[in-house]
Amino acid sequence: MKKIVSFLIFVCSFIFNNNIRAQSFSDEKNAAINYVKRVFTSSPFEGVKKLEGEAGNYYAVAVTLMNIPKDSVLSLVSKAQSKAQLIAEQGFAEPCVKFEMIDRIEKGSQNTYLFLCTTLEEFITEIIKKKSIDGARIISAPSYKYIVSTITLENAKYTTPEMRDKAAFMKAKQLVNTLVNGSTITSDQIIRTDENDKRTEITSTEIVKEHAMGFIQGLELLFVKEINQNKTTYVYYSKF
Repeated sequence: MKKIVSFLIFVCSFIFNNNIRAQSFSDEKNAAINYVKRVFTSSPFEGVKKLEGEAGNYYAVAVTLMNIPKDSVLSLVSKAQSKAQLIAEQGFAEPCVKFEMIDRIEKGSQNTYLFLCTTLEEFITEIIKKKSIDGARIISAPSYKYIVSTITLENAKYTTPEMRDKAAFMKAKQLVNTLVNGSTITSDQIIRTDENDKRTEITSTEIVKEHAMGFIQGLELLFVKEINQNKTTYVYYSKF
């Protein structure tokens, strides 16, 4: 009987903790959305805007489409999103992979669509916090696709940070080389930023192989950070 009670307590505790984490994430997201909307309302802008909030930086894009028939306002969201991605690519120093429309402002015959953007670094970091994704993956976003190589190294195994950095870069290239030279690219090697967007369909193996050398030569360091204690995670990427 005691074992059953203990098990039930464990299950309830697990569910409660997961709900708390989910609620916390939801609260953070809502706070970010509300903050960006407040800033836009007080000082409207067109194009990209990097905002510094209490919890961190937020990336926003405002896109205005002119002369839109009222019955086409919602159907043109994808067009506005595509334009937002192009503007973000040109305006932000780091790549953005998710664009969530958080508001639409109608004024006469023009509509302004306000998007909250998720950077590639933010997207990858959130995934790593939930599970290990060491290895090479394809991040499939609506307009662009990236090859990402993730390596986690134990700090104690390297006498200097420079040696660890060099080892990480060599491993990153090896992982990408293995991915692009494999016979097929499996579904677990693809991470889609939006499962409901058909523009994030799985990339064919042939297209990846066609650009293989460019991927390896063009690898850039996205970030280095200690996500897990006593370990350093390196993430390299290349766009195609």
